[in-house]
Amino acid sequence: MSIERIPLSPQLGLELRGVDLSHPLDAQTEREIVDAWIDAGVLLFRDAAHSPDEHMRLSAIFGEMEPAATKQLNDPDNPYLMTLSHAPGRSGYQQNYVVDGVERAGWLGWHWDQSFMPTIVRGACLRMTQPARAMGETGFIDAVAAYARLSEDMKRRIENLEVVYEFNPDFASGQFGFPKDIRAVTGGESQVGRGEKVFDFPPSVHPLVITQHETGRKVLKLSPMHARYVLGMDRAESDALLEELAEQLTDRRFAYYHSWSKDDVIVWDNWRVIHSATGVHPDDTRVAQRTTIMGDYKVGRYLDPNLDRDRTTTRIVD
Repeated sequence: MSIERIPLSPQLGLELRGVDLSHPLDAQTEREIVDAWIDAGVLLFRDAAHSPDEHMRLSAIFGEMEPAATKQLNDPDNPYLMTLSHAPGRSGYQQNYVVDGVERAGWLGWHWDQSFMPTIVRGACLRMTQPARAMGETGFIDAVAAYARLSEDMKRRIENLEVVYEFNPDFASGQFGFPKDIRAVTGGESQVGRGEKVFDFPPSVHPLVITQHETGRKVLKLSPMHARYVLGMDRAESDALLEELAEQLTDRRFAYYHSWSKDDVIVWDNWRVIHSATGVHPDDTRVAQRTTIMGDYKVGRYLDPNLDRDRTTTRIVD
């Protein structure tokens, strides 16, 4: 099988052409795909996976899969396959938001998955089965390149810092690097703001800089969605630093936004790449399926030293 590599954008990613997922791939082809993933962080396969079996075949190349904790979204016959959907009056999303003056269902700001837990999934494989009529893009930013863009003074300043993360489902509560004009739509399904504790994840701690072990490249390991403060730093100084880093990391000039077509598949490296979702109009329909690739880079921990990082706990894909 001859694989052609096409740059997705000047910023990051590769489109791989010539991959036939209708049958098992040979070991050399699988190795080429994984090598391209390590090199580029994001891989696109256009019109490549036409069934759950083909989706699963591609996902398995990158590692063992894990079921999503949101069991109601999982396929009843395949716990590793999660359906993410929105239809008018029927949505798996908890809250609509107004961003840039437009109401959106399924909007997600910049993040890497499971920053609020000490164990971090390796990646994800997303397949579009019904694209939205408008919007519905998924954005990606390479945090290896983001680190390289930092000044030498900033690199030295953040080298040994750690960030405390805590799950927060309210995206309009002042996250670093999020739109300043974002607001939640009242009257939706969300329990945010009702005084109820919907999720219970103890705070986690992650280094602000990690090293990609396959290449030695440094990664700006910041997830703006759930970041709370720099451990051991004055809160005002911490807020200023995280805001500055988040603004640099989420600079749209360095983002790739994918406009989906049916049966497109994207696989991204969750240890290196942050992603976002522009959401869809509330009266539109969009359906995608996702698998999650298991992994743990072994450098996260709970803030509470009495909690075992390997304890059995609820997992959730944000």
